[in-house]
Amino acid sequence: MVSTEVHRETKLNAAIPSTERSRSSADRTEAVVRSALWAAAGDALGWITELSRGEAGVAHRTGSKTVSEPVDWQRMIGGRLGPRVHLPAGTYSDDTQLRLSVSRSIRGDGNFDVEAFAKVEVTIWPSYALGAGLGTKAAAAHLARRSVNWFSNFFDSAGQTYINGGGNGAAMRIQPHVWAGSGSDDTMIDVLRNAIVTHGHPHGFCGAVFHARCVSHALIHGAVPGPEDWARFVKEFDDIPRLISADSQLAAFWLSAWEGAGGRSLQQAIAELQNEAIKDVRVVSGKPSGAPDRDYLAALDRTGCLSQRFRGSGQKTALAAAVLCWLFRDRPLAEALVVAANALDSDTDTIATMAGAIGGCVSPLEPDWSVQDRDYITREARRLAAISAGTPQDSFTYPDLVHWTPPTKQTAVVGVTARGLAMIGLGEIEPIGPEYPAGDAVWQWCMLPFGQTVLAKRKASLKDEVKPSQLPGTRQAARPNRVVEAQESRTRNLFDQQPPLQRPSEQTRPSPVKELSGLDYWTDIVIQGEFEDRLIGRTFNRILEETQSADVVVAFAAIIAKAKLARERRRRG
Repeated sequence: MVSTEVHRETKLNAAIPSTERSRSSADRTEAVVRSALWAAAGDALGWITELSRGEAGVAHRTGSKTVSEPVDWQRMIGGRLGPRVHLPAGTYSDDTQLRLSVSRSIRGDGNFDVEAFAKVEVTIWPSYALGAGLGTKAAAAHLARRSVNWFSNFFDSAGQTYINGGGNGAAMRIQPHVWAGSGSDDTMIDVLRNAIVTHGHPHGFCGAVFHARCVSHALIHGAVPGPEDWARFVKEFDDIPRLISADSQLAAFWLSAWEGAGGRSLQQAIAELQNEAIKDVRVVSGKPSGAPDRDYLAALDRTGCLSQRFRGSGQKTALAAAVLCWLFRDRPLAEALVVAANALDSDTDTIATMAGAIGGCVSPLEPDWSVQDRDYITREARRLAAISAGTPQDSFTYPDLVHWTPPTKQTAVVGVTARGLAMIGLGEIEPIGPEYPAGDAVWQWCMLPFGQTVLAKRKASLKDEVKPSQLPGTRQAARPNRVVEAQESRTRNLFDQQPPLQRPSEQTRPSPVKELSGLDYWTDIVIQGEFEDRLIGRTFNRILEETQSADVVVAFAAIIAKAKLARERRRRG
């Protein structure tokens, strides 16, 4: 049963109309913290029952046919050949793991370092992933290739393809953009950047936008969104092509590649998804029966969330989470998450974590359940809320991507240093639990230097030394928030005479070695794009804009010319 203290929680939506509410900075900060903690709590509860094969499976894991709060339990990790691991009460899954990865990738000035997220966070995440989806794992493996950028991750492997990646692995992790943002276009562009790294189907990236709108509404208005809001959020998918055009890399490289692979325009694909989503909104917007648990199960059935085809859909599970919060808006949030976790044929952990993120913005209480890494989650939530308020924060310092080598195997992530064990990309780790061996690999609970705990996979015999270039640097001190910088920039543009554009001096130009090493990415994109004319032209302009170096552009042209001539000679031969 839910604890007495949680039962005393007041209604999620108070009587004050949402349009009349306003939140102070302190109130918003506490709402962000509660959103983060309830999201982790919902994940922890729902993961216990995920893919449990019915009540008998839940009982095998926990000793009880149903769950009412996070408990200690056991599960096989790493597939059928992996070990059976003890999981403490409150252990979260990949939903919260990737949400924390996104949080670290948001710099103290509010900018989302999408390249570090894609090439560092996502590529090392499989080594400690818990409950990872097949699509996101395939995306992570492809991103480990040197030639693949965050905006060119068109993978096709073992039945998983980028263009059909419509799962909820993106929607479940995008809340930090809302917590750190203002609800403006910048926030939604970052949500799209984040989702497009791993998910190429509209169900995936539109679902991420829909969930972001729901969390933003709850955070701003202090009330969970209802059916009219859901319909409006679906209509606002019309903005997605415009938002994508605002990102130079998505507009120049991703869009044409996506439309070529999908055989249709982005607008057409979004229109098809909108028609489907509006039908779903209509079928779940009927008059409630007065039994929210029954109405929720009916909504899952009507939208296909209980079917094999749509169980993990990004858009459908995002809507299911919104429906759950709406149906339980007059009840404690804990009750809603318990219902989600016990709907065994649905995606229990992801719906519960997304509902926790929405409802947590409105709930007056933090969860009194056990939550893994509660202190670290709280610190990150407060950092993001401060960024939203315009207060500069410090930033996690990733390895230099020029010298970064993504891992090709899960067991290549953990190595040794002179001080002990370390996880590339994230830093030194301290073992804090027993070893779980399986074959030539070992899983062990470890603590990262910033306070997150992970069940890290490594080789049973560690000999590989971690290079300094693979480790993070010291956290960067706070710098001006991007909102403040934008305001200062507008002031300078209004009152200061701008100097003429000049070629950078030798003292201020970036290192030629660094510039040339970055050509690997750009040349691989053009070669993989079959030397398409517009792609070559866009890439040429992009390199020139970024480097301001004629030498680098000449080097790019020479590499492409040689590669194209070599391919033509092979074809003629």
